[in-house]
Amino acid sequence: MSDYSQNGRRARSRLPLVVGVVLAGLLAGCSPTSNGGNNQPSPTPSAAPARSVTATNLLTVEDVEGTNDDPMTKQAVEAAEGQGRPVSQSYICLPQDGLASLGATSMVTRDFTFKIINADSDPHPKSPLKNKPSVYTQALQFADEPAATAARATYAGWIKDCPKTLLDRGYGVDDGQSLKLTTLKKEGGSAQAGMVAYTEPAVKDTEDLYWESAGLTQVKDRLMVTITVGWGMDTPGTFDESEGDFVNPLAYLIEYSIERLQA
Repeated sequence: MSDYSQNGRRARSRLPLVVGVVLAGLLAGCSPTSNGGNNQPSPTPSAAPARSVTATNLLTVEDVEGTNDDPMTKQAVEAAEGQGRPVSQSYICLPQDGLASLGATSMVTRDFTFKIINADSDPHPKSPLKNKPSVYTQALQFADEPAATAARATYAGWIKDCPKTLLDRGYGVDDGQSLKLTTLKKEGGSAQAGMVAYTEPAVKDTEDLYWESAGLTQVKDRLMVTITVGWGMDTPGTFDESEGDFVNPLAYLIEYSIERLQA
């Protein structure tokens, strides 16, 4: 888990200010008044501490394992820090400095991979995702709810434009199997998700695709970004939970995200 802050500098000592206040109070106490009492300085109201996200607000191994469609073959584990994509490139269609441009006051991250525990039943022994994270998450704190809403709208634009972005970069995109950005009805928060099916540049005549789903979950002044990446011939499903076994795992991770952001 990684923790990022808008201002990493240590606060300067406030000792001179405290001494000044105490000295002023002592002088005031020695001054004569009309009723013989002492002037008592009014207490200075303290500002409420700013909210921040912590590891408590992130998805857990148990959350991700709950979406595991083959627990006899693979197991969800937390990825080591620095494994897989860097945070700034956690979504394939993030622009340069995209996350930083959202204006979050703090951010924590945690990524996950599915460890193969039974190689004999591994359906994708040559997967390029082997031993790499397939779930990337970031929880972001904003100054207020409007700032979080604006950030969600910005990121949603990147998801919406992702197929075109990849085509411009030379990737192959399967529009027929990609899922356009859609709003998910979730109690307790606002959520959107989309998926792009693609091949890397210069790859031709292959039935194996990357399936990259991106989800945004907002609860008041907080935002969770969840990215899932799969590879193979079969789509991970839609975001319509009425589809039963054909539901994209991201839809369930978004539900868990609402719970985590409320903590």
